[in-house]
Amino acid sequence: MAERVLVIGGSGFIGRRIVAALQAEAAWQIRVASRRPAASGVEIVAADVLDRAALARALDGCDAVVNGVTGSAATIVAGAKSLAAALASSPCHRLVHLSSMAVYGEIDGRIDEATPLGVGGGWYAEAKREAESLLLAAASTHLSVVALRPGCVHGPQSHLWVERFGRWLRSGRLGDLGAAGDGWSNLVHVDDVAQAVVAGLHWQSDGERRTLVANLAAPDSPRWNAYLVALALALDATPAPRIPGWQLKLDSKLAAVPLRVWERLAPKLGVPAHWAPPALPPSLLHLLQQDRRLIADVATNVLGVKWTSFTAGVEQSAAWFRETVA
Repeated sequence: MAERVLVIGGSGFIGRRIVAALQAEAAWQIRVASRRPAASGVEIVAADVLDRAALARALDGCDAVVNGVTGSAATIVAGAKSLAAALASSPCHRLVHLSSMAVYGEIDGRIDEATPLGVGGGWYAEAKREAESLLLAAASTHLSVVALRPGCVHGPQSHLWVERFGRWLRSGRLGDLGAAGDGWSNLVHVDDVAQAVVAGLHWQSDGERRTLVANLAAPDSPRWNAYLVALALALDATPAPRIPGWQLKLDSKLAAVPLRVWERLAPKLGVPAHWAPPALPPSLLHLLQQDRRLIADVATNVLGVKWTSFTAGVEQSAAWFRETVA
């Protein structure tokens, strides 16, 4: 008999792929908690994650839940608190929580799941650490919890790591960054995240270990310079220029302010925000040179994730960009 799973945030970029992966198994009755349209063939419930009573009703009759809440720090943390409270009185016995590699804060070097959580990293990292801790603590004799910590999620429909980067490459604002782009990209294809979620729902606790934590980053994920050059080639944004450090700093400090103002004003003016290039935030420049490599052996060996190759991911991303964005 099919089990019922509630997917919170099932209409977002990653959420839609999770729903598609669940539908492909034909072993789930899928319920999506969302305020936006989701995939066809699923049950939709309008449940605000900040409303504990509404969340409890959405969980009614569910065997498992996937938490993909995004948004502000307050929403991420309050959503985790609401979910933990609702699960305490629910017969639901499995939770897969989408965390982030941001929980490691400013730690560099090789990072596996035994690495302690870091500090710093900004509001997003702090919120993700608190949310993950709350939900791992919710594990009990009847509830197992799997926390997934993805790196940078790319692939078709990725605004952060494909659309923005493609536009920066097309405009010559990014290219070969030299030492400024020597950090590890820790890329993971969106379909591999969805695959890990489904595997997490199938994961069986051994009776003593009620929690599992898994990093998500493809083993062949390269350094950022390699990704930038490969994506530029796939988009015919060549030759990829060598961008000096002073240009990056100038772009991120001077151009970022008016571009961010434009991004906020464009919807109010009724014009597309993409008429101007996206701002290049200083935090991104820090990430591009951060010497942090996410090790994902748990995802490979325990969850059995079959990773999308870097080359295939770039090709799929570029095809989507050319058809949809460019």
